Amino acid sequence: MPPLSVPALLAQRAETSPDAVLIEEVGLGPCSNGEFHRRALELADALATLGVRAGDTVAVMLDPSTAAHVCWIGTAWLKALEVPINPEFRGATLVHALNESGARWLITTAPLLERIAAVRSELRSAPQVFTLDDPALSGGQARPREVPAVTDPYAVIFTSGTTGPSRGVVVPWANIQASIAQQFPGDENAAYADPAFYCPWPTFHASGKVGLVFAAVRGARLVLRQRLSISSYWDDVTAHRCTHTQMMGLAGLLMAQPPSPADGRSPLRRVLMNPVIPEFRAFEQRFGVRVSTGWGATEIGFPVAASDIPDARTCGQLSPLYEARVVDEQGRDVPDGEVGQMMIRGRQPGLLMREYLGRPEATAKAWQDGWFRTGDAMRRDADGYWYFIDRAADYLRVRGNNVSSFEVEREVQSHPQVLACAAVAVPSGGAVMEDEIRVFVMARPGSELSHAALLRHLIDRMPRYMVPRYIEFTDELPRTPTGKVQKKLLRERPLSKATWDRAAAGIELTR
Repeated sequence: MPPLSVPALLAQRAETSPDAVLIEEVGLGPCSNGEFHRRALELADALATLGVRAGDTVAVMLDPSTAAHVCWIGTAWLKALEVPINPEFRGATLVHALNESGARWLITTAPLLERIAAVRSELRSAPQVFTLDDPALSGGQARPREVPAVTDPYAVIFTSGTTGPSRGVVVPWANIQASIAQQFPGDENAAYADPAFYCPWPTFHASGKVGLVFAAVRGARLVLRQRLSISSYWDDVTAHRCTHTQMMGLAGLLMAQPPSPADGRSPLRRVLMNPVIPEFRAFEQRFGVRVSTGWGATEIGFPVAASDIPDARTCGQLSPLYEARVVDEQGRDVPDGEVGQMMIRGRQPGLLMREYLGRPEATAKAWQDGWFRTGDAMRRDADGYWYFIDRAADYLRVRGNNVSSFEVEREVQSHPQVLACAAVAVPSGGAVMEDEIRVFVMARPGSELSHAALLRHLIDRMPRYMVPRYIEFTDELPRTPTGKVQKKLLRERPLSKATWDRAAAGIELTR
């Protein structure tokens, strides 16, 4: 268990090295430890004057920035709960987020005021709205406050909502702080004169907050960019001397860029890659980095990780801070090597979520006899390595066989001309409640890949029941701001002229 929460660690840095840089925003100036701590305490004082108390929720609708982190930590100093909201939200999605948050205060920027006003009549309780430059937020004093404990909530983070409406997860500091050692197993500060974490991810999700947590726990700098830019990625890393990063789904896109003489010359040394691309060893050699991987979720943190990856499919091994089981549909443990749902619990308080905000029934349903139901189909091998198979809800049932959409996608993406893909179920109709498989495919730029050519590739690699019936090329896949494919939206797309049908083409699969 980490002994001190992030606000406490940042306060220590402000006291011991007030002038050292804590955050660098690409294209803007740096923010020192002392300045950041002062701004956070001043905001806390201003919010307290407005009536914010421990346990209250404060909505924050900002782009990634130093100011967004100040709002987060300032709210935490009151032991209130920041509820970061995607600044792209509008209409029904914004109404849902604000209603779920129950927030009576909302911090945002002037360009978003009209959008917020447009939904005000649909809100159950309209919050007081303040912009960053509002005098009400700038008159506070940097008063000392009671230090938040690691078991106190750090925020309410909305789940990505790929399978339904988003829910707010009340998450303790221990949850996100325990993930830091998991990101780069075996990594030591002594190996770096000036460690820095590059983060181009949105601050309304844990992936955009973990950079500041890394900086606090590791005594590093955070380098943040308001908007991800593939073309500027390596320039940013080099200019700001970044040593660590989390790539999410970027690795394949970076690998697809034309080779450059600068490849491998950047200061970047450690890369958290999830998912791991099949050619991760070539990625390591080309860019001079060491790849680690892992698996987790907002509710449970990052309990599985590895730096010495035996293959591209594993998620790693379980942290000693957790216990985990693999169970069948009846809740019975299954042996190593068999697929089932992962159940998990922490060995210490605060490692897993506290609750789904305002949803006691959903909270109760997520737990079974003290174990959290992840909803993920996993398997564990005899060496203790875990393998993600699929979201339990994303299993496909094809001619009596359970099919993993993850495994279908892996085979589709093995074609050298495929950049990305997603597999979803299409109900077969009739009395038999089974599925046909439909894949959406993004081909690499300049590719002339045909439906038939891709199918031939898959026929050679897949059991018959896994071969997709429908193939549809697309320019892009709908994604959440954190890079997850929104399969719910793909399932809702009707078959169209753009959907190629293997059966209609007269192609039969033989044994």
